[in-house]
Amino acid sequence: MKQSVPNEPLLYIVQPNLEPKVSYMQQSFQAKKPRSSQQTGIAEWGEDAQKQGKQKQFQEMTLEEQIQFLVKLPNHMSRIKCHLVTRKGEYKGFILEYRNGHVKFQTDRGNKFTIPFNQIDSVTLIGFSKDA
Repeated sequence: MKQSVPNEPLLYIVQPNLEPKVSYMQQSFQAKKPRSSQQTGIAEWGEDAQKQGKQKQFQEMTLEEQIQFLVKLPNHMSRIKCHLVTRKGEYKGFILEYRNGHVKFQTDRGNKFTIPFNQIDSVTLIGFSKDA
């Protein structure tokens, strides 16, 4: 048996000994003091705007808010498939509209029917539709 000797490297890379670079960092800064009377009013207004602008997660919404959310999706978004649990049974499909306490629902197979809102127990999101 022959022993194979590894080839010696063809190119040696020599690392030069460089001195560490000296970087000059900012040591101090100045800031304007906020105005007390006017600033507090703006801060309160900003907090109110943040509360209104913050959106709830779907699970945190009430049942009516969930249905309104699914009905009022923008047209450029595809419909969201959901699992609807009622007192009479369970359905998988899309919520089409919500009017006068009635929810218009379409199943995966294309069947459309109306369900009274007070019979709906829960709505769970499944995913986006494939036909968008």
